[in-house]
Amino acid sequence: MIVCICRAVSDRAIRAARDAGAASVEAVGAATGAGTCCGCCRGSIARILAEPCRAPCVAVQDREDTSAETVPLRAAADRLKTP
Repeated sequence: MIVCICRAVSDRAIRAARDAGAASVEAVGAATGAGTCCGCCRGSIARILAEPCRAPCVAVQDREDTSAETVPLRAAADRLKTP
């Protein structure tokens, strides 16, 4: 289901961003573009973030951190970005 109509971002993409480490509406926006235009979907994004994770959730707190544990998460989040 499309959550962000402005950027055509689905609930699956938002959950994938969350599972890749996006722990806030702003982080989901940075990863997917969702919630960064009109903002009407920000409440829906917050509700999705509040759902239990199906995959191990690990928040990447420092984008400059290049340790082996965070690099795959950052790469996954970068693949979710839409133009």
